[in-house]
Amino acid sequence: MPLDRNKMLRYQVLDRCFRDTSRLYKAKDLLECCNRELSRYDFKQTSLRTIQKDIEDLQGEPHNVEFDSELRKTNHYRYFDLSFKLSVLKLSAPARDALEKTIALLRERCSDADDQNPQWQWMLVTLQAIADDRPVETAGPYVSFENNVAFSGNIHFATLLEAIINRHPLKIRYKPFKHKVASEKVIHPYHLKQYNSRWFLFAFDSGTPTSSWAQQETGNAISCFALDRILRITLSKGTYIPTNVDFTTYFDNVMGVTVNDSMLVEQITLRVSASRYPYVETKPFSENQRTISHDETSYTIRFPMKINNELIAKILSYGSDIEVIRPLHLRETIATIIEQMHNKYDLICK
Repeated sequence: MPLDRNKMLRYQVLDRCFRDTSRLYKAKDLLECCNRELSRYDFKQTSLRTIQKDIEDLQGEPHNVEFDSELRKTNHYRYFDLSFKLSVLKLSAPARDALEKTIALLRERCSDADDQNPQWQWMLVTLQAIADDRPVETAGPYVSFENNVAFSGNIHFATLLEAIINRHPLKIRYKPFKHKVASEKVIHPYHLKQYNSRWFLFAFDSGTPTSSWAQQETGNAISCFALDRILRITLSKGTYIPTNVDFTTYFDNVMGVTVNDSMLVEQITLRVSASRYPYVETKPFSENQRTISHDETSYTIRFPMKINNELIAKILSYGSDIEVIRPLHLRETIATIIEQMHNKYDLICK
């Protein structure tokens, strides 16, 4: 009988721990390692009794695990033969061949100096370690990527990705934060994007399940759905409606996920304090950001951007280190927000 994903992941962790010579593991240590790994994949946490049962099962047929007898006297677990590896975790010849091809593709991608991506590099190092049968993250993770483990929308990610790939319409029950009740919608999913530790789906909202949505044109408008506000997803009958939107350029000149066809791309001019400029230079507002002038106290930068709430929040996050010069209406918006904040704190001070 094939192992379920939760058990397979536990076996992978246990196997690495049993071969780890950098520390000793008791059952409670093995439990901690397993649950840490399970939480990374949003899997259900396990119990000490389950880990003890895993160890008991591994010592029997067909695995026949043998532990170091001296360490077992102190309730620690380590393979007697450190070269031993669980048979269920060994790669088949076709799987190893596929892994090596993936590694070759990643190595080619990571060798591009103009396209350095830490996620790709981490994946390359990790997959190479797996191919070489070397332990990976036995004592703890060496790299932390931005991930909101409390984000409830993570459970929908795989379902939505499959629907995008397979071009299948979906029926969702959706409840925005500002709405008191949820509504049923039929959507045609196109793209997933992460921003500020949250995931968002971009899709064509064809309306309620009873509407004549199949008559819509392919040049449809795009709607954005927060994954954590999706309460339920089911497959929808009907024909999938594709889109003409090119998502490789859809987010050009946009910060975050708020994109509206009515928004105009405007030239944003900001004055940045000299002390904060290195941060803005190395993490620019836009890839088209340019420095147009500077003196001893400040730098003036300019970039094209659609003005949305995310851009305003980003500007405000720099406090007094950034001043909006143009456009005038953005400067007035920022000034109004600052005045409202001042009034609130002024009342407290009084």
